[in-house]
Amino acid sequence: MENTEYVFRLTAYDVQALLPQVSRALERRSELMAKTKFAGKKRIRAALNSSDENFHRRSSLITMLVGLAAVVLGVAAIVFGAMNSGEIFMLILGAVLAAAGIFAVARSSMGKRNPYKADAAKLLQGKDKFRAEDNIRIVFNSEGMRTARSFIPYREFQCWIETQDLLLFMYGPLVTMLQKTDLIEGSLGDFRRLALDNILLHAKIAGSPDK
Repeated sequence: MENTEYVFRLTAYDVQALLPQVSRALERRSELMAKTKFAGKKRIRAALNSSDENFHRRSSLITMLVGLAAVVLGVAAIVFGAMNSGEIFMLILGAVLAAAGIFAVARSSMGKRNPYKADAAKLLQGKDKFRAEDNIRIVFNSEGMRTARSFIPYREFQCWIETQDLLLFMYGPLVTMLQKTDLIEGSLGDFRRLALDNILLHAKIAGSPDK
């Protein structure tokens, strides 16, 4: 088992179909990094076991509620200032609160649209051109990942994320994105176990199959 290699031979990606999965995976990576940034190994395990996939969405909702409250308070302060002979302090305070609230609401509304869609599109760019006959291979073994140009040991990986059709491995600013159907040597189940044993941070997007 130790010498087993898992070989992916890249074929064309369906860019449009995979875009939502990739953008969600990038969002999930951000959630993992935020939750485990200052955590030790035990707390990282706890964060992974919490299965909270709505970190950003919940944060966006809180931001919107706070923003709406700020707008209401700001308008009230402006009205109060205007009714009291142009009380300058209240007028200024109201304007600041209203402006901050509007900004917060606008930002949270943007958050409802996945902010990682543009990054996902860049990551997928050109991957619809791969052909099996090009024989582009990514190989994993007990030590790490090997490509035609480099070898990445497991200690350099930040995390890996599984979606319905993809496996994404993150290291530094780079992402290696693999289609499950491109695995031509080794079983997917055994490969999952290898990745889990060697890369601490892992997430599975809802809807990913277990087998």
